Amino acid sequence: MQTYLGKYREIVLAVACFLVFDLAVLLLNFYISFQISESAVSINLAGRQRMLSQRMTKELLEVQDDAAQGRDLAPAVARLQKSVDLFDRTLEGFRGGGMVPGGDGKPVRLAPVASASGRAILAEAEALWRPFRLMIPEGGPSAVVLLDVESAARHARQHNTALLALMNRLTTDLEQAAGARANTLRLVQTAGILLALLNFAFILFKFIRRLQENDRRIEAAQAETAEILGTVKEGLFLLDHDFRIGSQYSASLAEILGTAIVPGSDFRAILQRLLPGDTVKTAVEYIGLLLGDRVKEALVQDLNPLVAVPVSISEDFGLTQRRYLTLQFSRVRADGRISHLLVTVSDVTAQVELEQALTETRARAKAEVEVMLDLLKVNPATLRHFLDRGERSLLEINDLLRHASNDGRDYRRSLALMFRLVHMLKGEAAALGLAMFEELAQRFEDLLAGLRSRGSVSGADLLALPLPLDEFLQRIASVRELGHRLAAYQSAFPGQQSDATLLARMRELAARIARDHGKQVQVEADLALLQKLPGTQRDHLQDIALQLLRNAVVHGIEPEARRQERRKPARGTISMHLRQVDNEFEFVLRDDGQGLVPERIAAALVSRGLYTAEQAAELGERQLIMKIFEPGVSTAVEGGRDAGQGVGLDVVRHKLQTLGARLQVSSRRDEFTQFRIRFAF
Repeated sequence: MQTYLGKYREIVLAVACFLVFDLAVLLLNFYISFQISESAVSINLAGRQRMLSQRMTKELLEVQDDAAQGRDLAPAVARLQKSVDLFDRTLEGFRGGGMVPGGDGKPVRLAPVASASGRAILAEAEALWRPFRLMIPEGGPSAVVLLDVESAARHARQHNTALLALMNRLTTDLEQAAGARANTLRLVQTAGILLALLNFAFILFKFIRRLQENDRRIEAAQAETAEILGTVKEGLFLLDHDFRIGSQYSASLAEILGTAIVPGSDFRAILQRLLPGDTVKTAVEYIGLLLGDRVKEALVQDLNPLVAVPVSISEDFGLTQRRYLTLQFSRVRADGRISHLLVTVSDVTAQVELEQALTETRARAKAEVEVMLDLLKVNPATLRHFLDRGERSLLEINDLLRHASNDGRDYRRSLALMFRLVHMLKGEAAALGLAMFEELAQRFEDLLAGLRSRGSVSGADLLALPLPLDEFLQRIASVRELGHRLAAYQSAFPGQQSDATLLARMRELAARIARDHGKQVQVEADLALLQKLPGTQRDHLQDIALQLLRNAVVHGIEPEARRQERRKPARGTISMHLRQVDNEFEFVLRDDGQGLVPERIAAALVSRGLYTAEQAAELGERQLIMKIFEPGVSTAVEGGRDAGQGVGLDVVRHKLQTLGARLQVSSRRDEFTQFRIRFAF
C-alpha cells in the first residue's frame, strides 16, 4: 500500500486537488447566491422606500387637512410617525446594515450599501431626509403639540420629488449590483466546468505518463540517496534556478523541516509554510542574488536572512513545535556557470533557547532589582493598601469580562468602567513612584483606547484583554510576596521606614509630569484634614485630587515660553486646599494656567467623532465646559502616559457621584481654572 501511494502520489494529489477545487467552486456559488439573496432583500426594501416617500407626503397633507378642519390629529400623526420611523430605520440600515422590518413586518437583515455610487445616493438622501426627520417628533400624543405641520408640509412638497428620485436611483443601483453578481455566478459555474474538464484531462495525462516513468525515477533516486543516508545530520539538498528541490537530499531534511520532501517541488512553498510573508520575500530575493552571477558569494554571506529564524513545525496529533533553523547556501558550478545552490539546513533550537534564557534571566534580574528599589521607598502599609485596591480593581475588570452581555452597548459601558479603574490604578502607581505598575496600566489603557476607537465592539474584541489582565494580577501577587520580605528589612532599619506623605508624592508626580511636558510647576497645598476622613472617602478624594492635579499640569499650566508671552511667572502654580465648612468638607484645586477654552473643547468633541460641528456649535459655553467630564473627551493633541485617553475627568465624575459630592467649575481664559468640591462626612 505504501509503495502504491508512493508511485502514484502525484495522481492522488491531483485527484485531491480536483475535489478541493470542486468544493471551492461550490462554496463560491453558495457565497454569491447568498449575496444575490441579500440583493433581493435590498431591492425590495428600496422599492418600499419609494412608496414610503410618497406615503409620508400624503399622510402629512392629511394631518394638515385635519388641522384645518379642526379634527383630532392624533390618528393621522400616529400613521405619519410610523411611516417616518420605518423610512428612517430602513435608510439607516442601507447605510450601516442591520435588522429592519421587512415587507411582512418581520425583521430581516439588511446589508449595507457597498458601492461608491450607492453610498453617494444615500448621502444625498440623508441630507434631504434629516431635516424632515427632525420636524416629525416622537412621543405619541405629545407629538401633536410639538409637530410644526406647516414647516414639515412645506419641506415635504419641496423635496419629495428629489427624495423619490434618489430612492429610484438607489433601486437601480442595487439592481445593477445584483445583475453583476448573477453574471459572476454564471461565469464561475462555466469556468468551473471547463477547469474541471481540464483537470480531469490533466489527471488522465499524468496517470499515463507516470505509469511509464515512475519506476525508472524511483530506482535512480533510491540509488543516489542511499549514499548519503545516515552520514549527514543536517538537512542537505540542491536547489536549481527555478527554486526546485533536487532528487537527492539527506534523510534528516524532512524531520528538520517538519514536512515531506518531494523532489522537484518548489522550495518557496515550503518557506511560505514555515515563515512570515516578509521574511519569505527577503529570503527569495537573497537566494535569487546567489543564483545570479552579478554579486560575489563572499559579499552577501552576511546578508543571509535565514539565520536562526523561528519556525512552527507541525507534529503528530496536530501539535506544533517551535524551532529555530539556520539555512546556509553555497554555489555549485558546472562548466563555469552556477547550476545549483547547495543548501544546508541546521536545527539551532538548543543554541537559541540558551541565548534567550540568558537574556531573560538578565532582564528579570534587572527588573527585580528596580522593583525592589521602588518598593524600598514606599511605606509597607501604603504598599499593601495600593496592592489591595489594585487587586480589587483588576478582579472587578475580570468580572466585567466574564459577565458582559452580547449587546455592544453593554460592552462600551464595560469599557468605560474598565478605563476608569485602570486610570485610577495608574494614577496611584505614578504618585507612589511604582514605575512598573504605571507602565502596565498604560499598556492596558492603550488596549482599551484601541477598542474604544472602533465603530462597534463585540465579545471577540475583548479576547485581547485577559492576557494583560492576568499578567497584571501576577505582578501584584509577586510584589505582594516581595513586599512581605522587605517589610522585615524595613522594620530593622527605622530610618528606611518613613514613607513620603501624600502631599510630597503629589509634588513629585507634578514635577515629573511637568518635566515630561517641558513645563515648570509648584504645588501649594493644605491637606491636613484628609486624615480625618473615613477610609473610603479618603481614598475617593485622593483619586480625585490626583486626577485633577495631573489634568492641571498637562492641560492647565502652559509651557514656560507661552507663560512669558502672557507676562506670567515661568513657574506655574497649583493650589489645593481641604477645609471644613459647616457640616461639610470642601476641596478646592486651582491653577493659574490658560483656563478652559470652550472653542478647544468643541474642536476636541468634533475631532474625536463625539459630536458633529453643527451639534457642537449649538452647545453653550457652560455646556461645553462640563463636557470635559464625559468619557473619551480630551483636548490633548496626542495620547500618552499622562493625557489623551479622555478618561481622567471621567474618573473624577464617577468618584464625585460615589461621594455624593457637588462640583463647581470656574475658569477665566489665560488666568485660572478652579474646581470646588463639597461633600458631607
